[in-house]
Amino acid sequence: MPLPDPARLQEYARKGAEVLLRAIDQAPEQRVARRLRAQHGPTPSDGPRVLFVNPRDWAEHVSYQAVVAHALELRGASVHMLTCGGGLEICDRANTYEAPPMPCRSCAHFVDRSVEAHGFAWSSIRDGWEGPADQGWPEIDEVPRGELVTVQDDDVPLGRLVDIPLKWFLCAADLDDDPLAGLTARAFLRSARRIARGIERALDEVQPDVVVLLNGLFLFEGIAWALADRRGIDVVTYERAFLKETLVFSRGAPAGFYDFSADWPRSVRPLTRPEDAELTDYLARRRAGGAFDQFWRFQDHEVAHHEGRTAVLFTNLTWDTAVIGRDAAFPGIRAWVDTVIEAFAARPEHRLVIRIHPSELHLPGKRTRDGLEAYIRERFPELPHNVAIISADDLTSSYPLMDAADVGLVYTSTTGLELALGGTPVIVAGATHYRDKGFTLDADDPAGFLALLDRVLDDPASAEPDTDLARQYAHYFFFRAPIAAPAVVEPVPGLARITTDDLDDLRPGANADLDRICNGILHGRSFADP
Repeated sequence: MPLPDPARLQEYARKGAEVLLRAIDQAPEQRVARRLRAQHGPTPSDGPRVLFVNPRDWAEHVSYQAVVAHALELRGASVHMLTCGGGLEICDRANTYEAPPMPCRSCAHFVDRSVEAHGFAWSSIRDGWEGPADQGWPEIDEVPRGELVTVQDDDVPLGRLVDIPLKWFLCAADLDDDPLAGLTARAFLRSARRIARGIERALDEVQPDVVVLLNGLFLFEGIAWALADRRGIDVVTYERAFLKETLVFSRGAPAGFYDFSADWPRSVRPLTRPEDAELTDYLARRRAGGAFDQFWRFQDHEVAHHEGRTAVLFTNLTWDTAVIGRDAAFPGIRAWVDTVIEAFAARPEHRLVIRIHPSELHLPGKRTRDGLEAYIRERFPELPHNVAIISADDLTSSYPLMDAADVGLVYTSTTGLELALGGTPVIVAGATHYRDKGFTLDADDPAGFLALLDRVLDDPASAEPDTDLARQYAHYFFFRAPIAAPAVVEPVPGLARITTDDLDDLRPGANADLDRICNGILHGRSFADP
């Protein structure tokens, strides 16, 4: 049996100690919060009203929101925090490997005590429930499983709004034959109705001018966005970016889509020499596994010589928000995979390599339950002789595959951008952020996809991407559009530290990143690189 990783054991020990500190309201970020609170003057009452929806004990997001909230109040805004309060039947704080029961007691305690430590006005979603009778919803027990996505309550499309959280919770997107799907979907709908009623009450009482949400696609946030939009309230979303301790903000679209299309056209310009070097260094670190969580042992994966062209298909997690609802040329990622395999069965002179995403098996606590390799093996009991699969449990690097490819095939995977940066033609089938930026081949339907495939297989050189444009976009995407997370660091995943206990560090003019965030929230300005 292999010895435990000492670094991982140290991480678990730190997290265990933090759990104990949270239980007595003495987590490091809570102690800093009290010091910041002690410097606060009267809370503004006549400025713009900003509502933060802050429902989970994800320490980094509790801290991100708190620091931005302090900065907004220092700029004259009136801030209100809306927490969960606990007691829901189910939510997306955990997944099917962890729950039910939900960790409501520890989760609600940490969030509520943290918000109190900062001194913000706050209320909980639970405050808006009508009472214990609100838990039941016998009518939905009569709705067939396949029709639950259409369920509404008070004209709010709860079935559609819980679709992504449901798939995230179950770590699967194909739920037709999933024995957990109906039971779990109904539990989510009952929770969603309670959440909606609690948020409605908060909107009535706070009357916010702006609502700030994490991502925009999660359970609490999706419902809050729908209710705010119905009232004509401005909504700002944010999400982590690809560089550690950086964030992206968006207005009018989920930040988790990383869609900078509105700002990108006026940001196109040649890179400066330092910017070019910065991007080169970052891409080298990605290749070595040092720019993000490292799944693999870095070693070459042999790609056998083949007389025809070699195409490499990179999959996504089926239940990731990067995939669900991001369809463009196909109704879903499985239909795309089917079409590609059938296309290469009809083109035996060329070779297809399918790289299954390692996260299907190696994302801690979130093993995919409807993996694409299992689907392919069942759908094609005998694969065409020119089609090979590299399994999720093969942790060797994907980069030699990218080097060997004559064409890359992606749905929404970031590998598509990296392939284009390397000069390899890329056919994009999904609605990913780098689509329609001028350096990929973007399919709109299956016939168009096959036409693009034949074009590239016939003459890859005719479809070579504009690598200069790809590099300009990549630098914008990784470095310029994101904003450094102000005064918050994450020493290990799941833990947060606020790096200042001086409120003056958050005042206007003291931190350009905070100025950029606050100007975007309060004044409707673009969050893009100024």
